[in-house]
Amino acid sequence: MYEGNRRFKSKNKRFEEKNNTEEYWKKLRNAFYEIFNKNAGELSFEELYRYAYNLVLSKEGKKVYNGTCELMEERLKEISSEQIKPAFPVDEPGNKFQSNTEIERDLEFLRIIKNTWDNHIMAITEIKSLLMYMDRVYVPRAKLLPIYEKSQHIFRDIIIYDENIKECIINIILKQIERERSGEMIDRSLISNIISMMLDLHEGNGETGLSLYKSIFEERYLESSRVYYSNLSEKFLDENDASEWLKKSEHHMEEEKDRTEQYLSTLSTREILRIVEQETIEKHVNTIIEMENSGLRSLINDDRYNDLNRMYNLFGKVNNGREELIKALCDYIKELGEDINETWALVSSTNESNKNINRTAKIFNRNSSTNNNNNNNNNNNNNNNNNNDNKDNNKSSETLDNIENTNIKKENLTKHSINPKLWVVKYLELKDKLDNILVKGFDNDKKFQMKMNSIFQLVINENPKASESLSLFIDDNLKKGIKGKSEDEIEELLNKSIVLFRFISDKDVFERYYKQHLAKRLLYKKSVSEDAERIMITRLQMECGHQFTTKLEGMYKDINISSELSTEFRAIEKKKDKKLPELNISVLTKIFWPMSGQVTPNLPYPIEIQTLMDDFSKFYYSRHSGRKLLWQFSLGSSDLRINYEKGSKDINICNLGMLLLINVFNKWKPGDSFTFKQIQAELEANDLELKRVLQSLVFSKYKLLQKIPKSREITNEDEFIVNTKFSTPLNRIKIPMVVASGNIHNRSSVIENNEEREETYRHIEDSRRFQIDAAVVRIMKGRKKMYHNNLITEVTNQLSSRFMPSPTAIKKRIESLIEREYMERSPEDR
Repeated sequence: MYEGNRRFKSKNKRFEEKNNTEEYWKKLRNAFYEIFNKNAGELSFEELYRYAYNLVLSKEGKKVYNGTCELMEERLKEISSEQIKPAFPVDEPGNKFQSNTEIERDLEFLRIIKNTWDNHIMAITEIKSLLMYMDRVYVPRAKLLPIYEKSQHIFRDIIIYDENIKECIINIILKQIERERSGEMIDRSLISNIISMMLDLHEGNGETGLSLYKSIFEERYLESSRVYYSNLSEKFLDENDASEWLKKSEHHMEEEKDRTEQYLSTLSTREILRIVEQETIEKHVNTIIEMENSGLRSLINDDRYNDLNRMYNLFGKVNNGREELIKALCDYIKELGEDINETWALVSSTNESNKNINRTAKIFNRNSSTNNNNNNNNNNNNNNNNNNDNKDNNKSSETLDNIENTNIKKENLTKHSINPKLWVVKYLELKDKLDNILVKGFDNDKKFQMKMNSIFQLVINENPKASESLSLFIDDNLKKGIKGKSEDEIEELLNKSIVLFRFISDKDVFERYYKQHLAKRLLYKKSVSEDAERIMITRLQMECGHQFTTKLEGMYKDINISSELSTEFRAIEKKKDKKLPELNISVLTKIFWPMSGQVTPNLPYPIEIQTLMDDFSKFYYSRHSGRKLLWQFSLGSSDLRINYEKGSKDINICNLGMLLLINVFNKWKPGDSFTFKQIQAELEANDLELKRVLQSLVFSKYKLLQKIPKSREITNEDEFIVNTKFSTPLNRIKIPMVVASGNIHNRSSVIENNEEREETYRHIEDSRRFQIDAAVVRIMKGRKKMYHNNLITEVTNQLSSRFMPSPTAIKKRIESLIEREYMERSPEDR
C-alpha cells in the first residue's frame, strides 16, 4: 500500500509540472536574458537546472533548444546593430598612411568584437551548464549540435558572416601586421584574441570543419604578405648589397615565424615562411649570386664565411637554390684555376687564336730582355727619322714584330714566364680557401665537396706541366738550405702537397719527375732529412700502393749500401798508406735510377783517380761476383783546390770540369791559350758536354776562364785562357752548370723545355703501353672471356690510379696483343 501511494503521488507531481511548462520556460528565458546582461548574481542555478530538466522530461526539449537559439540570435543582432556597426572605422580619403585617430578607431572596433565574443562565450558557458541534461538526452536523439557548438555557429552567422564586419576585421588585422613589419608597436594581445576567436569558429553545420582562420583570413594574409615582400625585395635589392639582403631575409623569416607563434597561428607558419623564401630568395637567386661587389665571388674573395653560410642555408630552403649556388661556385673555381694556369704556367683556356697571339705578345714584351728593347727602340727611332709619314705603318710593324718574336723565341719566353713552384703555391692557397669555404660556409656538404673536388681536379689538370711542377715544389722543400722553414713547416707543406697530388691525373708522370729530383737529392746529399724523405715516400705509397714507390725505396737502399761500401773501401785504402784523393762512390741499381743508359766513355782520368777506380772495382767484384760495374762519371762531382797568387780556393765542379782543369789548364802558363779543338783532342769528350763545361767556367758568376772572342757560342778555333784576375771573398765556391737535357743533376730544379718534355712523354708513353698490355693480359687470364667494352672499362679502372688511359689507346694495345697471339677474338663474334 505504501509503495502504491508513492507511485501515485509521483504521477500527480509529474502531471502538475507538465501543466507548468510555459511558466518554466518563461523563467528560463528570463534567466538566460539576465545571464547575457551579466546579472546572474541573484539567480538560483539549482532551480533553473530543475526547470530545464523538467522541461526535457516533459518532452519540451525542442522548445528549450529552439527558444535558447532564438534568444541568442536576438541578442547578437541587437549587439550588431547597436554596438558593432556604429563602430565601423572609416579611412580618410587620399591619405595612404593612417593617423593615430584612425588606428585607435580600428583597435576600438576589434575590442568591441573581442568583448562581444568573450561575453557570448561566458554567457553560453553558464547556459550550457543549465542545459546539461538536454545536451545529454534530447540533443543526441534529435541529432542536433550541443548548445555550446550551436551558439558558436549562431555567433558566426550573425557577426562574422556579416560582410561588412568580416571585411573590417580582416583589413584591420592586416594593417596592424603591416605596421609591425614597418617597425611600429601594435597590440599583439588584442589581435591574438581575435585570431583565437576565428580558430574556434568553424564552417559548416557539423561540430568540426575548416576554421574561419583558414577559410576567410589565411589566404588574404598570405597574399598580402606576398605583395609586401615582393615590393620590398625589388626596392631593397636595388639599394643594398647581397649580404645585407640575406641578413634582412633571415630576419624577416624569424619575424614571421615569431608572429605566427605569438599572435597568429602556427597553422600558417610553413606557408608564410615559404612565401618569404620565394619572394626574398628564390626569385632573386641569380641576382644575389652575381651581385657586383657583394655576391658570391666577393664573399669568397673576402673570406666572409658567415655570409657564405647564411647564403648556403637560405638557398637550401628554396627550389634549385643550392644547385645554382654550386654551379656558380664551380664556375668561379674554374676561373680562379684558369687564371693561375695562365699566369704561372702559360696555359691558355681559350681556343681563340687571336687572343692567344695577343696575350703571348704582351707577355713577351713584358719579359723580353733590355738589349732587345733597346735595339727595337733604336730601330724604331731610325725609321721615324727616315719616314715620319709612315707612323701608323710602323706601329703595325711593331705589332707584327712582337708576334714574330713571340713565335721565334717561344722557348725563351717560357723560361722567363713559367714559375712552377709559385703555380703550386697558388693552388695550395686555393685549396685551403676551398676547404675553409666547405667547412665554414657549406657545413661540409658532401654534394658540394664532390662538385668542388671535381672541378678542382679538372682545372688543375689543364696544366700539362702539373706533375712536373708539383715534383719541383716538393724537391724545393726537401732540399737543404731552405731559409726560414722548420721541419714542421716543411712537413705541413708536404702534407698539402699530397692533397694536391690526389688531384693529379697522370701520377706516372709525377713518378718519373719525382725519381729524377729524388736522385739528385740523394746523390748530392741535399735532403733536409732522411726522415722527411721517407715520410714522403710512405705517403706516396699510401696513396698509390707499393708498386708506385718500389723504385724510390730501391734508390734509398742503394744509397745506404753505397755508404757502407765507401766506408769499408776507404778503410782498406787507408791501410795501403797511399797518398790518393778521397773517393766517395755510389753504386746504383740501373732499374731503380732514372739514368739515360749511356755509359761514360773512357776519359783520360788522372792516374790517382784511375788507380782508385781500379781498386774499387777489384774490391766490389771480390764481394759481388757475377755483377758488372758501369762507371757513370757524368753523374758525379769533384772538389779541387786551386792555388792563386793571393791564396787558394776550394771549388766544387762536375767531373768533366775537373778533367778539363787538371789535364789541360793545370799546364797553362802566362801567354798560353788552348783552342776548343785542342781541348777536345786532349779529353776526347762529347762536344756538347764539353761546351757546357766551358760555358760554365767562362760565363757563370765565378769566371775561372776567359774566352777569345767573348761570344757565347763556341767554335773550334775559339781560344781559352786562365783568368788570372779572378778573385772572390769566399774560400769555397761551387761552379753552376749550364742547363741541358739528359742529366738528372742538371734538370732537377728547372722546368723542361718543349723538346725535353717530348722526350719525357715518349718514354712515358712507352711505359704506358707496357702497363696497358700487362693489365689486359692479367684481366683476360682471370676472366678467360670478356666483351670488348667490358674489357676496356676494367682496364681503365685498374690503371686509373696511375694514369687515365684513353679507350683508343686500350683498343690499339688489344689489337697488338691479338697480332702477337697473346689473345684472340672469340669465334662466336667473328
